[in-house]
Amino acid sequence: MKKKLALAAMTMLGGMVATPALAQDNDTSGFYAGAGINLYFIDKDDAADGMGIEFEDQPSPGAFVGRVGYAFNEYFAVEVEAGIGGADSEFEGPGIEGDIGAESPAAAHIVVSYPFGSGSGYILGRAGYSTVTIEREMNGIDYEDLELSGASFGVGAGIRAGQWDFRGEYNVLSGGDANSGVLGFFALRHF
Repeated sequence: MKKKLALAAMTMLGGMVATPALAQDNDTSGFYAGAGINLYFIDKDDAADGMGIEFEDQPSPGAFVGRVGYAFNEYFAVEVEAGIGGADSEFEGPGIEGDIGAESPAAAHIVVSYPFGSGSGYILGRAGYSTVTIEREMNGIDYEDLELSGASFGVGAGIRAGQWDFRGEYNVLSGGDANSGVLGFFALRHF
């Protein structure tokens, strides 16, 4: 796994080094910050582990996330984010009532983007490290938290409008007690 992560990082850095002249005078360079929401699509079997139940639907708790980044140019940036839980995924059945929540999400990513069209739209790829705690409760009993922590990779697309950047992305988080897909929507402002 470490070799794959190192290879992915070298590939992205090689792309950045090979294209430094493409965006020398771009107003997207510099710091940016914003907020959004992440929805964590937890594997059904992982979410039910030790609870004695089976999920029909994939639990998808959400978290409110703040993000800060630095764009070196319109092609390459680094980002960090942290958040708090916000939207529990509730479930119920005959004699069963409970919820699953996401707490304390944090992440750091390298972001490579490529503009298309008139320059306001772009696609992106992300690679980095993410962590989140998944809290589980059923019928008033707290079950052992799931710690998701490890490499994360993703893709997305966005639109830049002046100093604003509106982005949607999907990441895969693999590691720890469970695997998860992470769907995020963010509004970011460049300074």
